[in-house]
Amino acid sequence: MARAIMKLENINAGYEKLQTLFDVTLEVPEGEITVIVGPNGAGKSTLLKTMFGLTKVYTGRIVFDNKDITKLPPHERAKLGMAFIFQLENVFANLSVRENLRLAGHDLPPDVLEERIREVFETFPRLKERVDQKAGTMSGGERQMLAMAIGMIRKPKIFLIDEPTAGLAPKLAKGVLENVKRLNEQGYTIVLVEQNVKAGLEIGDKGVLVVNGRIAFDGPASELLARKDLARLYLGVGGR
Repeated sequence: MARAIMKLENINAGYEKLQTLFDVTLEVPEGEITVIVGPNGAGKSTLLKTMFGLTKVYTGRIVFDNKDITKLPPHERAKLGMAFIFQLENVFANLSVRENLRLAGHDLPPDVLEERIREVFETFPRLKERVDQKAGTMSGGERQMLAMAIGMIRKPKIFLIDEPTAGLAPKLAKGVLENVKRLNEQGYTIVLVEQNVKAGLEIGDKGVLVVNGRIAFDGPASELLARKDLARLYLGVGGR
């Protein structure tokens, strides 16, 4: 069994005085894809943002790579090896692919940066084809690919990815999830919030169901996918 690279212990959190997470305890296995699903407004994205320090934690503890990060701001968490990919506005639209990647690694030694850009292009050959294209003129799926590539430049220990397929046509959405899987195959730990329950859980190792700010299921993704009672009740999938 993989070690837990992140642990949330009895987390109560929200936005200022509006509590949206209640007694959340969760472990994120290293090297795996953890997929967070649930009905709209259940607290999925809030859970992801709490991991990155974008909400207010009232009580509880968050441990990342054996360090207590509960009180750390997002930029300090990023320094420890966390990359957060927002659903929207996650690339610089007026810059080219190359410029986006170079900006992400602006403080790296030039030779290291170029080597990492080469690694990015090996993982995502499509970006090499678009290297001089402005990000704003790319498809939604390609922009999500670039956002993942920008994260790769920093060689994070974990990717937190918030609803990357939202608003995309099914074919593009499928491509985005294939890219998430590709990232994981490079050795990256991933926590994915995904609105497409079936497609998300199919690429996941671990499945987490959030309902009304609480964990309703925490176990193998395949097991959650097979739970027709939960799927019908909370996720709007599955037959009678």
